[in-house]
Amino acid sequence: MNKLNVMLLVLALLSGLAAVTVQDRSRQQFIALDKAEKQEIHLEQDYARLKLDQAKLANHQLIKAAAEKQNLRPPSALDTKMVEVK
Repeated sequence: MNKLNVMLLVLALLSGLAAVTVQDRSRQQFIALDKAEKQEIHLEQDYARLKLDQAKLANHQLIKAAAEKQNLRPPSALDTKMVEVK
């Protein structure tokens, strides 16, 4: 009977250790998931901000005003040179 009690004690200790290990792994995975979700939210906000910036910069009137400010003009026929490729 003494051997049986020792064996049951060892099994109970191993079972408890396994439960603690599984719980710790679960906690670590939950922390990693939480970090990944926060990073996803941050990346989505950055993407939305960049899309808004792109839409602002693609505004035709903004481009036209910037070109006028820098004295830019469309190229004329005199500015165009033909290059022959051999």
